[in-house]
Amino acid sequence: MSIFSKKTLLLLRIKRTEIFSLYSQVSKCRQTNTYFFLYSMSLKKQHILVIIQDIHYSEVAIRHAFSLAKFFKSEVAFGYYPSKKNQDLLPAKNFIEKNNLYAIPYQLMILKNHKSEPNHCIQELDAIFIVTQFRRESLSYFPKNHSIFKWIFDAKIPSIIVTEHTKVDYDYKNIIVPINYKKESKEKMIWASYFGRFNNALIHIIAPNEKYEAYLRTIKATLLFTKKMFEQFSFEYKTVKASCQSKNINREAITYSKSLDSALIVLISNRDPGWIASYCGPSELKCILKKEENPILFINPLKDYYLPCD
Repeated sequence: MSIFSKKTLLLLRIKRTEIFSLYSQVSKCRQTNTYFFLYSMSLKKQHILVIIQDIHYSEVAIRHAFSLAKFFKSEVAFGYYPSKKNQDLLPAKNFIEKNNLYAIPYQLMILKNHKSEPNHCIQELDAIFIVTQFRRESLSYFPKNHSIFKWIFDAKIPSIIVTEHTKVDYDYKNIIVPINYKKESKEKMIWASYFGRFNNALIHIIAPNEKYEAYLRTIKATLLFTKKMFEQFSFEYKTVKASCQSKNINREAITYSKSLDSALIVLISNRDPGWIASYCGPSELKCILKKEENPILFINPLKDYYLPCD
């Protein structure tokens, strides 16, 4: 069963959205200052897109991609991030085969260094997520060019980011969603819900302890939005009240995740990350990847996303 019912994608520009259901018809959604489009797609199979940076540091990304494909009933596409060094994927075929434990159909492809990428490839593949693996040693605290971050920021789908220290076998049964006083937190809920719906994961919402009334109102609105959307489905979720404020909520969420198995941390970028973060990577994200083992679901706010609609 495809995660896209009626062979349709819901292309959603998220601003201030109250969604009573993403489960069946678009008519079940109430719009408030947002734009909804139905984007008719051809009858193609959906994919997990794996962008390989170094085949010697790619085993975790490959295994995770096949696990995600199993959950979401999709296929996998592999390609090298384009660089000056010409890298042929054919020698990597045996390595990919060895890690394909579920006999998931996959393809090898050439990714071009073009301004239309990665979104041209994403649209051609009907890609659901990007998966890529960083080598910890390459993630410097000082500005260092990682041009793949430009692709991650430009992509119209989120990226799942791992390192060589992330567990190879992962079932994504615990999804950790730290929220703050910003409205963009609602976008995290939409993407987290797919893991609940299609993988029966438990969603853990980590809410901050704020003092200002304006912040409290936004957090309350996010939680109400979440309740209305999540209760349309049959998966479990829980809200955990943190002791910290929004500025430390990501660290609190990571600490909370240490008591759980197979926990995915959902993070969202700044609305305007700036030039340095776009090419060198956000400092907080790199710090987490260097110290922690969890995979990160990294979302870009306020863009036209291709959202799978059941």
